[in-house]
Amino acid sequence: MISINSRRTPVSPKYLSCDECYVTLLIYPNDIHPDKITELLKIEPTQKNIIGTKSINRIGRIREIKTSGWFLSSKGYITSKDLREHLDWLLNKISPCKDALEKLQTYENVTMGIDCVWRSLAGHGGPVLWPEQMKIMSRLNLECSFDIYFVNDE
Repeated sequence: MISINSRRTPVSPKYLSCDECYVTLLIYPNDIHPDKITELLKIEPTQKNIIGTKSINRIGRIREIKTSGWFLSSKGYITSKDLREHLDWLLNKISPCKDALEKLQTYENVTMGIDCVWRSLAGHGGPVLWPEQMKIMSRLNLECSFDIYFVNDE
């Protein structure tokens, strides 16, 4: 990541207002098997859901997967509490796949985007993105969403 002196928020792995953060590339391939996504991107997902299979959720209930999914997450790979470092990890992995992502984006009913999870300790001083990350997401034609949680409200 480029260090620019005019930036208000320097990168900080100990980001004091954050309890936990991570980012995930979410690809919902409709009728395409998630293994085909792996083949196209040449990246192994951190998780995949295959329609029709059964899994046990966090509360012990068995559920049938209704929607296939291919997911690549920084959770468990990056320990920093600065979302920018998670995004850099993900974007470095998927940037070489630009052509494959563009091809997937032309398929009917295939949806994708980057989801950022931020668990706030303080209720202020939230996540920051730098233009470099936004430019890469734009080049990859990926939307970016945020799931923000407040630890004290849980």
